Amino acid sequence: MTTYRVEVYRDDRWWMIRVPELDGHRGYDETLTQARRYGDIETEARDYISLVANVAPSTIDLDIHVTVGDIDVSAAEERIAERREAAAAAERAALNDAAVTAIKLKEAGVALRDIGDIIGVSYQRVGQLVGAER
Repeated sequence: MTTYRVEVYRDDRWWMIRVPELDGHRGYDETLTQARRYGDIETEARDYISLVANVAPSTIDLDIHVTVGDIDVSAAEERIAERREAAAAAERAALNDAAVTAIKLKEAGVALRDIGDIIGVSYQRVGQLVGAER
């Protein structure tokens, strides 16, 4: 597996894709291709590398770096994904805490509507959490 660094920047309405390892390859001074949409960058880069370097797409690994002006888009994308995963983990923990609390409060004789107010859900949801009839 060969890793290619892929540098991407915005030029008008296009994402310009540059692969520095291919510069000078087959007589090209600078190798560029483009993509119309952000989601197409990886496919376009992989196809372009396999064409210019004459290698199978399955043997290509990409190290993509995207910038727009002074914005490091790749870093922002990674940071956002990490924060979303952390938020999802926190949400799962909160739901677990809510279920455990709801069960304990029901066992202590607290009404479902009051439990709902305490844990911030509807009494119907409390019924689902504790497995009780309404």
